[in-house]
Amino acid sequence: MSDSTGPRRQLSAELLKARSGFALPAMLVINQALISTSQLGGLGDKLSAARVPGTAGLASVSHTVVGLGFAGALFAMLFGAIMVTNEYRSGAIGRSVLYAPSRTALLAAKLATGAIGGVIFGIVSAGGALLVAWLGFRAHDASLVMDDRTWAVCGSIVLVCLFAGPWGAAIGFLLRSQLLAIVVLMVWTTTAETMILKSFPSVGKYLPGGAQDAVMEDPSLPERLTAGYGVLLLLAWGAAAALAAQQSFTRRDLV
Repeated sequence: MSDSTGPRRQLSAELLKARSGFALPAMLVINQALISTSQLGGLGDKLSAARVPGTAGLASVSHTVVGLGFAGALFAMLFGAIMVTNEYRSGAIGRSVLYAPSRTALLAAKLATGAIGGVIFGIVSAGGALLVAWLGFRAHDASLVMDDRTWAVCGSIVLVCLFAGPWGAAIGFLLRSQLLAIVVLMVWTTTAETMILKSFPSVGKYLPGGAQDAVMEDPSLPERLTAGYGVLLLLAWGAAAALAAQQSFTRRDLV
């Protein structure tokens, strides 16, 4: 048996757990419903303003509305955290450790599953945002601008969700409590980090959210890093979170 068989089997087992039940499809539906609601809210007013001479125009509105699919990153994080904390909540983590080649191998498989789940959330969020935006624009007798920037926004959504999934999984390993992990991720992402980004942009741009905004090239944050540095910063934060999770998971008791 090759040395790679164990990790492949572990990843297959984790992917099977992740797609079992209704958690993943339910989260995808809720995610898309919230994104669509945010896209369609006030769209008519935005399009009316875009038609006024001297304004940013339809291209800017198109990029902004499609970019709201970025919210999928939060659900990718929550998916990663729930995937891990479900096992602590049910007590199945002990069985998973027993059958895994090692705790590190189990953690790596969970993080990889989180990344795959993140890509799924990214594709659904970007694709759904693009479709809803197109339909919304048509309903207001306007045409969605499908330029290079629009496609770049879609690609950026997938990329940030790719990083968000394993980030959430790492937080799950660190906190273990499902309720605590969900609350921490939601409060930090939607409130605390947002406040830091707006009040102290010179500091906030180096946080994970600041790195995500850099990848998205968010025009509302003039002090953001370049997209390339944003990717490198996401890699650094991801590596730090993975290392912290590995140290916690391999050194602490399971209960």
